[in-house]
Amino acid sequence: MYQLDTFTAQASDAQSIDAWREWCSSIHGALQISFGDQAFEGHTTRQRTDTYELVNWCSGEEVVARSRRHIRTDERGHYELLVPLHGDQHVGSASPEQQLTPGTIALLPIDSPFHLAHRRGASALTLIVPASRLDDRLSRSHCQTDLRILGDSGLPRVCRDLLVSLNTSREEISASQFDLICDQVVDLASIAMAGELDIAEETGTEAVFQAVRRHIRENVTDPDLSVATLATAVNWSGRYIQAALSRHGTTATELIRTERLELARIRLTSASFSGHNVAAVGASVGFGSASAFAAAFRRQFGVSPRDVRAGTSNSA
Repeated sequence: MYQLDTFTAQASDAQSIDAWREWCSSIHGALQISFGDQAFEGHTTRQRTDTYELVNWCSGEEVVARSRRHIRTDERGHYELLVPLHGDQHVGSASPEQQLTPGTIALLPIDSPFHLAHRRGASALTLIVPASRLDDRLSRSHCQTDLRILGDSGLPRVCRDLLVSLNTSREEISASQFDLICDQVVDLASIAMAGELDIAEETGTEAVFQAVRRHIRENVTDPDLSVATLATAVNWSGRYIQAALSRHGTTATELIRTERLELARIRLTSASFSGHNVAAVGASVGFGSASAFAAAFRRQFGVSPRDVRAGTSNSA
């Protein structure tokens, strides 16, 4: 389900300020929030599904801190992509404090200590990303345990523009559209975090290729194997899976067919399947037609399945 909600706080109302603290903690985890001397005002708009949350916020001067004590009592298991829109954000964690300016985008592991400070009138977008969505795409060492600035050009800029557009269109999209765009942002941010684009494509797509091939091998007889089911299983978008396989000169359909044919060749020479005729072996790996199985087998190996069953190596 896709939901929109808003919240506003004003310093003239003490209960409102307490509610602001509770609101922020409900999104980001247990926090300590202190305010500047000026009258505080804060406003947020949140878009969310069961997977992602995108928060657009604007507030008065404040300092937000999340310590190890907060993390121990309220571990969240997510990352945040922070996109400053107006005013500088000063963020510190295990590394020295860094200044984020409008146009940049940064990754903040919420379960590592940090503090964030900004002046009155600052605004930003924050995408809440489940840890699994990034950890499955990159090794934990790539994500690191402290702030990671992705930059303000190239893929990071595309991520920023997508999130800004997603927020601007918040009244016009569905849950599936929201999740799809967030998936694309996470995919692109993952590539950006892997380093330079060419290195990221080599290392990132290799990991995807291996994960996809492993899942296919483990589920090769499943008749429902497809890009969609692979995307769900390996936690990557279907579009990125297709791009990763393309770099390896194949497609999901071709990889599934290849793995099924490899299994068929093994079964044709296995004593366990000696009681199955050639058509039955083909059916056991997902081929509904004996002629389609024979043609695909010949294209793959240069011999017919009957030749393999007979123990010959004659080619057609």
